[in-house]
Amino acid sequence: MHPHRYVPAMADDADDVRARLRDSWSRVAARAYEAAHGNPVPTEARGMRWRLDPRVAIALAGALVLALGVTWLLAQEAGDGVPLATVSLGPGEGTAVEVIVHVTGAVVNPGVVTLDSGARVADAVVAAGGLAPDADDSAVNLARVVGDGEQVYVPHRGEEGDGRINLNRADARALEGLPGIGPVLAERIVTDRAINGPYSSIADLARVPGIGDAILGEIAAMATV
Repeated sequence: MHPHRYVPAMADDADDVRARLRDSWSRVAARAYEAAHGNPVPTEARGMRWRLDPRVAIALAGALVLALGVTWLLAQEAGDGVPLATVSLGPGEGTAVEVIVHVTGAVVNPGVVTLDSGARVADAVVAAGGLAPDADDSAVNLARVVGDGEQVYVPHRGEEGDGRINLNRADARALEGLPGIGPVLAERIVTDRAINGPYSSIADLARVPGIGDAILGEIAAMATV
């Protein structure tokens, strides 16, 4: 006689394994539900035995593991003082977007003007009302970029870049800017210069009638040749 195999016992074992797997997948699915929704499984559903396809349960478990892994990494970075995001400033950002410039000299409205960063001397002159009729724009680099807090000086015709009046270049109106020189003396200087030639020194102004040592002393620091 052939020995009998206890097949039903094996079947029972298989059923028990499947039941345990279902319980395990159910617990995993419950955790996935709580992670996704922020709430535990509803009370009425806790005692229910979920019937999940193993492939669905595996997918849910994978999603849970991934979510937990990302959460752990973020927590580690925060704990180490590493910022989760950084902001990079592009070229020129973080700097002043406006500059304040003092425009003086031969402009219509001398004073302080506010310009966009990167503005040029020409923009500063326009903001100050433009060039005055006797402005010597050839003595100024109108294309230069201005800096915050600087002074832009536009000389009158006949002036040097340092603001001194050139006795050989200035017209009568510019010469009137010298102390002690009025319209009459200014015209005499222009006439003398045309007849006798340019001045080689400030002292040469003494050849103009009406100009003596007192006037020469007053204009010495404000004139040049």
